[in-house]
Amino acid sequence: MNDEALTPEFYHALVTQSAALISVVDKTGLYKYVSKSALQLVGYQPEELLGKTALEYIHNDDLHVIKTAFLLLNTKKEVEAPPFRYRTKNGNWKWLEAIFTNGMDDEHVKGYVIDARDITLKKEAQENLARGHSFYNSFLQNHPHAVFTLTPGGIFEQVNSNVCRILSYSKQEIVGEHFSKFIAPSFSFEAIKALNKAGNCESSSLEGKVVNKQGKVKTLSFTIIPICSDQQQTATLGVAKDITAEKAAQKELEKLSLIASKAVSCVLITDAAGKIEWVNSEFTRVTGYSMLESLGKKPGELLQGPETAPEAIEEMHRLFQNNEPLSVEVLNYRKNGEKFWFHMDITPIFNDESKVSQYFAIQYDITERIEAEDKMRLLSEDLIRHNRELQQFNYIVSHNLRAPVANIVGLVSLLENLDEKNESFLKVLNKLRQTSLGLDTVIKDLDEILSLRDLDKIGNQEEVCLKSVCDEVTQSLQDRIEALGGIVQVTIPEEVCLKANRAYVYSIFHNLISNSLKYRDKDRAPFISINYMTEDGQHLIKIQDNGIGIDLEKFGGRLFRLYGKLEKRTEGRGIGLYMVKAQVESLGGTIDVESTPGTGTTFYIRIATDKG
Repeated sequence: MNDEALTPEFYHALVTQSAALISVVDKTGLYKYVSKSALQLVGYQPEELLGKTALEYIHNDDLHVIKTAFLLLNTKKEVEAPPFRYRTKNGNWKWLEAIFTNGMDDEHVKGYVIDARDITLKKEAQENLARGHSFYNSFLQNHPHAVFTLTPGGIFEQVNSNVCRILSYSKQEIVGEHFSKFIAPSFSFEAIKALNKAGNCESSSLEGKVVNKQGKVKTLSFTIIPICSDQQQTATLGVAKDITAEKAAQKELEKLSLIASKAVSCVLITDAAGKIEWVNSEFTRVTGYSMLESLGKKPGELLQGPETAPEAIEEMHRLFQNNEPLSVEVLNYRKNGEKFWFHMDITPIFNDESKVSQYFAIQYDITERIEAEDKMRLLSEDLIRHNRELQQFNYIVSHNLRAPVANIVGLVSLLENLDEKNESFLKVLNKLRQTSLGLDTVIKDLDEILSLRDLDKIGNQEEVCLKSVCDEVTQSLQDRIEALGGIVQVTIPEEVCLKANRAYVYSIFHNLISNSLKYRDKDRAPFISINYMTEDGQHLIKIQDNGIGIDLEKFGGRLFRLYGKLEKRTEGRGIGLYMVKAQVESLGGTIDVESTPGTGTTFYIRIATDKG
C-alpha cells in the first residue's frame, strides 16, 4: 500500500472497524477516546466512558496489573499487560488482555493508547483445563486404592503411592516400565486381553496376580478404563484393589464350609460385621431359610421375634463389641413363624493382623429339652401348690374338724345318759345342733376350696368386661352402701375385658368391696375407689378404701392364709382373702396390698394383658 492511501480517514476507519477495544487515556487515567467496539465488547456506549477513570472498571484484585503497566510506560514505549478483569455494563466481568502504548509525545494523541481484546472464553477454557488437571491429580494421589495410567502400549506413565506400596518399588522404578514386568506369568494373557479391549475404547474388570520387589505374590482386583478422544485411545486409566487377604479368607471359608456341610448341627459363618456368608443344609432344614435367603443378612434379622429375650440379644451385641467367644440359649422363630430354641456357640475368627474377619457359629435345636424343662417346672410348681393345699387341709382337719367332731362325740355320750324329759337334755341337744352347723360350715369351706384345686384347668371361660361386673357388685351392695352413707367410685373403661371365669371376677370384686365396708372406720363414711390402668404390659386394678387399715408388720404374713382372720371381734371366717388370692392366680395374676392403720387399705391386682 502506498503512502497516499495512509490518510487520516484510513486510520479512523481502521480503528472504528476493529474488533478490539481501542481507547486513549490521559496521564490521570481518564478516558479521552473510546472506540465504537466498546458497545459490543463491554456493553458501554463510548460516550458513557469518556471522562471516567479507567481504573474504576478494573477488578480490585487486578488493579496492580494496570497500575504497573502505566508505571512501566515511563521507561518503555510499549507494555504488554497480563490478563485482567473488566466490569461490563450488566455487572459481569470479562477477561481482557491489552497492549499499552505511550503516545504522550504524539501531538495528535497526547495520551496512553490501550489496545484491549476479549479473552474470556480462552481464560475459562484454561481454568477448566486447570481444574481438570487438579481433579485428575487429586483422584490419582488421594484414591484409597492403587491408581495408574498406561500408554496405549502398556507403559506406566503415572502411579500413586498405593501402587508403590503394593509393588514395593519406588515411583521412579515403575514409571517408564512395561506393566508385564510386575505381573505373574499366569496373569499375562488376561492382562493383555484387557489392554487390547482398552485399545478399542472398552472397559474391563478382572482379578489377577502381581509380584512385588521381594517376589511376594499378591492378588488384585482391577478396573481398566480407556481414555479416548474421537474414538481413539490416548491412554489407559487403571484402579486396583489389594484383595489378597480377602482371597485367603475366602479359601478359609471354603475349608470351614466343607467341614460344616457334613455337620449334623446348624452351622453359619458371618463376616466381621455379623452378616451371613454361609449356612449349612441343617440350618436350612431347621429354620426354613435357604442359603440365598440368608446371605448378607444378620442372623437376628431372620430368627429373632417378639418373645426373644432382650438379655440374650444384649449378650450377643457384647460379643461383637468385645470379640469374645459366646454360648447362649435364645428363643428364635422359624420362617413359618413357629417358635423354637437354639443353643449357640459363637467363636470369632481372627486374621493375621489380630482383627476379627469372621464369626463361626454352631447351633443346636434344644426345643425338646426346653419344653421338657418347662413341663418339669410346671409339675414342680403344681406339686408345691398341692403340698400347700394339703397343709391347709391338714390345718382344717386338725383345728376345724377335729374339735367339732370331738364335741359331737361328747354330746352324743351325754345324750345317751339323759332322759328326754330332762331339762339338760334340750340344752345338750341345742349345743349338738350348733356344733353340727359349725361342722357343716367347715365342710362347705372345704368344698369351696376343692373347687379351686385345678384352677389352671377351670372351664367356663368367657369375655368378661370389668366395669360391667364391678357395677353389678356395687348394685348388689347398694342398700348397705347407702345405709352407711358410703361412696363407691368406679373408674374402669367400658372396653376393658378379660378372657376369664365371670364368677371368679365377680367374687374378687365382691369380697374386696365387702371387706372395705366391713372394716370401715366408724368415724367417717366409707369411700371406696376402684381404678384401672395399664402398667408394664399388664392390667392393673387398684381398689382403695379409707377404712381402719391393717398392721402389715403384725398381720401381713397371714393376710391371705386360710382362716387367717385378723380381728376375732368381726364377723367372718377368714376365708375371703384366701379365695380372692386363689381366684386372681387362676386368672394368671397377682395381688398385693398396701395399708396404713387408721388411714386405709389398697389392693393391687395385676393380670397379663394377653388375658384381654
